Amino acid sequence: MVQEISLADLTRGSSTAQPADLTGTVATATNGAASVLAPAGAALTPENTLEQQLANLPEADRARIQQMADSIDLTKNGIESSYAKDVQRSTSTFADDILAKVRSKDTGQAGELLQNLLTTVDSAELGPIRNIPILGGLINSADKLRRRYQKVSSQIDEIVGKLEAQQTRLVSDIALYDTMYQQNAEQYKQLKMYVLAGKSALHDFRANQLPKLEAEAAASSDPMQAQVLTDFKSKLDRFAKRLDDLDRVSVVALQTAPQIKIIQNADQTIVDKIDTTISTTIPVWKSQMVIALGLENQRKALDLQRQADDVTNRMLQQNARILHQGAVDAEKANQRGVIDIDTIEKVNNELISTLRETVQIQKEGKANREAAEVKMRQIETDLKNALIANAQQMH
Repeated sequence: MVQEISLADLTRGSSTAQPADLTGTVATATNGAASVLAPAGAALTPENTLEQQLANLPEADRARIQQMADSIDLTKNGIESSYAKDVQRSTSTFADDILAKVRSKDTGQAGELLQNLLTTVDSAELGPIRNIPILGGLINSADKLRRRYQKVSSQIDEIVGKLEAQQTRLVSDIALYDTMYQQNAEQYKQLKMYVLAGKSALHDFRANQLPKLEAEAAASSDPMQAQVLTDFKSKLDRFAKRLDDLDRVSVVALQTAPQIKIIQNADQTIVDKIDTTISTTIPVWKSQMVIALGLENQRKALDLQRQADDVTNRMLQQNARILHQGAVDAEKANQRGVIDIDTIEKVNNELISTLRETVQIQKEGKANREAAEVKMRQIETDLKNALIANAQQMH
């Protein structure tokens, strides 16, 4: 039952402190997972009045909230700013602890290690992503392949060690998020209990006590009593604002719950991925490496055999060509006469031509001599006649 107060109590200010066991009462009242939540399907809208919200709670929770509401002294100095301050302080302290733990960790290291692992394997042109189920293009030199495997293998072993350490850290984080989720749920419940208790106390005070104070101020001959009442109403408004702030914080706490689970599930996914990589991907890669080495040795043996076969075939073909040409040339030489008929024929033709030309030259020479002799006789006759004529003319 709320104690009756007067305007005189407002001017003095109550020295009654908020009960020390109020937080304990709230903690006891929040053992149920959904004791301060509306039933499924009941939307938290402005239409849900305080009476409706309280009516949706179990009887035990309503009794505890009423006990808390009866313990609230709205005349206490500073209650509009100190109400439920312990809950807010514990929320801040818990958040600081979580931030300190998260700040000391490299939250992106696991993803970077996985990416480095894939990059290291893939850079060797032997990674399971590229070579399973088809190995792809093999490296020409088996020695080069082995050296590359040894280099990449040591890098992978180092990364796997870091992944295992990161996996252990993520498992620890998952447990931390469980604690964080439970703590957040507990804070949400406490805030809702404080809000409902404060709203209930404020509602009862405005319904029962405030009209009496207004009547007392109206009947008083002291005009300052009206100012006292006005100041107290302002205090009640600030208390209502305080409850609204706490209510908003409780909504944020409610929103934080799925956020924590999302982060926790993401960490669990990374843990599972690391486990799969270490237990499956790496062994598969190593087995494929053994297959790659075997296939490379096989390819080299086949290349050597193919080269030997090619050399043998080329040698046989070349020898066959040489043998054929040699036999043909030998037989041609054997069947050839000492003097070719063409040569004899040519010589005979040259000889006949020589004889014919010689006879013709002789005939022409004889004819030329006979003609010359005739001409010489004519020259002599002409010269003789000329001399005679010349002599006659001189007499």
